[in-house]
Amino acid sequence: MGRIHQAYRYALAPTPAQTAALASHCGAARFAFNWGLARVRAALSQREAEKTYGVPEELLTEVPWSLYGLRRAWNTAKGTVAPWWADNSKEAYSSGLDGLARALTNWSASRQGTRAGKPVGFPRFRAKHRAALSCRFTTGAIRLETDRRHVTLPRLGTIRTAESTRKPARAVADTAMAEVRRQLTYKSTWRGGRLVVADRWYPSSKTCSGCGAVKAKLALSERTYACTACGLVLDRDVNAARNLAALAARYEHDVAQSCGETRNARGGAVGPGIRAGHAPAKREPLSRGTLPRQRGSSPILTDKH
Repeated sequence: MGRIHQAYRYALAPTPAQTAALASHCGAARFAFNWGLARVRAALSQREAEKTYGVPEELLTEVPWSLYGLRRAWNTAKGTVAPWWADNSKEAYSSGLDGLARALTNWSASRQGTRAGKPVGFPRFRAKHRAALSCRFTTGAIRLETDRRHVTLPRLGTIRTAESTRKPARAVADTAMAEVRRQLTYKSTWRGGRLVVADRWYPSSKTCSGCGAVKAKLALSERTYACTACGLVLDRDVNAARNLAALAARYEHDVAQSCGETRNARGGAVGPGIRAGHAPAKREPLSRGTLPRQRGSSPILTDKH
């Protein structure tokens, strides 16, 4: 079994005094960033003026470009420009200067053509207002619901179909399905569930969920499934979902029958007539180190077509 990487997310609940202290430290970092940027701009302007006077290159005003140079300039001037600097940790100011040094390095590399990606502009002064939360912060990681029989996959619905793009393969590749499967694998294991993965060539979309007839061809542009054998007509994705749910039910049944049981390992009834996802009547003790399977959870299927 491969290595599992587990991550935790914590929410801070600071007291009013702690909130004020955090805001003060954030303001200190912003102040140091803006002070350093103003110092760099002034030094650059001074150098340009000195060049017009014919000052030799080695005698031009030094620009505090690196983190070391910015820290040295800050330590020299902090008593004058920020007499209150001792109210906050020195790391707060260092954090702001470090951000400025990184921004200056990126700008320099962009100007010289050694930085990959789009060109970047010269660093800007940081404002006091709070920036909007990023998409990564607000959506969070893929997670298993504990009170429903489905999996919430943020942004999974952004896959474009053939109706909206001529290159659906690129849109599908951008969704990082391997990462989705990896997280589903270990998260279902944590909760005592079972991940059932459909075979790569399993015709979930081509198979009629009513009679079982399989079409030889099904274009990606056909979003409605119409069975020529029994006349069933329904949404293509709904039809595929029903086939995958039936596959999960058959898998559970085969596992129970191979063990000579009529009930699964957790005490729940298993059979073709039992809908996949129903919670068992009782549970066996879980092994140490596993999380309990929540009521109403079900095996998860992934369709690769």
